[in-house]
Amino acid sequence: MKKRYKKTEKWWLGLTVLFFTLYNIPGLPAYGNANAALWHGALTIIPLWIVVYGGMAVLSRQRRLRQITPQPDGAIVSNTDSSSREGM
Repeated sequence: MKKRYKKTEKWWLGLTVLFFTLYNIPGLPAYGNANAALWHGALTIIPLWIVVYGGMAVLSRQRRLRQITPQPDGAIVSNTDSSSREGM
């Protein structure tokens, strides 16, 4: 079974690259044309923001971070080697 988040990540990356590329087309909009600049921003920057932040929200729901559980004595277990800190 293919994991759902892999498909979401591919779509998110593809749309982000697409809108970023459209935003950075050389010579668009023409320098000094305010109307074209507003249309260019509305059609590229706004969708880019929506795709980036919306994609992060969707992916964070699909791939939650691991919860760190404290030990009964109040210490937090970490993945680092504690033997190197004993000499301090």
